[in-house]
Amino acid sequence: MKVLLVTYWELTQMGGIWTYVKQLADRLMALGIEVDIMGTNGAKNEVYIRNLNRTFSKENVWPMLQAKLNPTDLPQFTADPLLAYYELNRYAFEMAAACLGVEHYDMIHAQDPVAAVAMKRILKNNTPMVTSYHGALAREAFYDEQNSNPQLTLPAYLQSKRGRYFLSLEQRSAAQSELILVSSRWIKSTLTSLQVPEDKFRLIPYAVDLPAYRSQASVRFRQRPPAGKKVIAFTGRLEFIKGVHVLIKALASLKQLRSDWVCWIAGEGNLLEDLRSQANDLGVGGDIVFWGKLDNIPSFLRRADIYVQPSLQDTQPFSVTEAQLAGLPVIVSGTAGMPEMVEPAHTGWVVPPQDADSLSALLNALLQDDATRQRVGAQAKAWAEKYRSLEEMGMRTLQVYQEAIQKGGHPI
Repeated sequence: MKVLLVTYWELTQMGGIWTYVKQLADRLMALGIEVDIMGTNGAKNEVYIRNLNRTFSKENVWPMLQAKLNPTDLPQFTADPLLAYYELNRYAFEMAAACLGVEHYDMIHAQDPVAAVAMKRILKNNTPMVTSYHGALAREAFYDEQNSNPQLTLPAYLQSKRGRYFLSLEQRSAAQSELILVSSRWIKSTLTSLQVPEDKFRLIPYAVDLPAYRSQASVRFRQRPPAGKKVIAFTGRLEFIKGVHVLIKALASLKQLRSDWVCWIAGEGNLLEDLRSQANDLGVGGDIVFWGKLDNIPSFLRRADIYVQPSLQDTQPFSVTEAQLAGLPVIVSGTAGMPEMVEPAHTGWVVPPQDADSLSALLNALLQDDATRQRVGAQAKAWAEKYRSLEEMGMRTLQVYQEAIQKGGHPI
């Protein structure tokens, strides 16, 4: 079987989609499946098949697309610059994928709605397609916009032109996929609300390559915490939807109560300088270390005492599982798929989303209770090692491929 894992988004060495795609590809290849990976390189403005070293520059088709999709001939198309940007890039992605070639695969596994719609538009045969929904596209777009418009509500956004556009991509991709992979009950619920049939879904939680994780964790991180300080950690993209601004606000309140802590933040993103400024303005700039991008997160987490995932929306973040495997007590926001990852007071805690006061109070309680931190961290590690097996995820995903091929009337 030849499988194409394809995403419209950029493939980077840090981030949930890349972690999922890389681990799944490695596991499928260990099972004898031929796997190619297609994604976007934003820095070079190109689409590429990663393991084949084949690329297509979107600049080759950009002038033609801009000439065709212009304000004079298509005023409605270009009325909203954000949607025009998405559509131009989607067309360019389609043309690049068509030139790179997608007809010879037995299975297309799209990693997002944009890639799924693009693949179905260019496929000349009826190659079966499975789509993974790693998040809720329309809701993520809402949080991006709420960053600059705090008064905006989710219902209002979903009724807007932009909201309807992103919802339409989710609906179209779901309708065109033989089967849909989700990692949480929450992401499934967002799609069933769009009238996607229940029998299309297959729930397979994300997993971690445990031997590789243990190997990385065995490397000692280069920096020790300051004497007498416990480490509160976060890893991930520094974007509004990740809620790091909520964590910093909670830390400012925590500092009024105690100073026996430091916060270590690993990751990069467009809000780095804004978050630095927020920390300085709230008087905790000297208590937070922004490490930037790190190549070895398991090693980093070995130095931590508490892990916080304050996201406004997150499906099943790998960072939480990595923290659990490090034996850390984790705190997650009570939104999206994150509450499904912890059993309160047994493998972690759930706090109301965007509630800095509740987060601060819980951090204060945990910092003064070593026994509870250690007990919950140990239980979280045991749970993650039992239920987050990469071998099981790979086998179950392959079974979904085989089911999708049969569903489409193709021989296996």
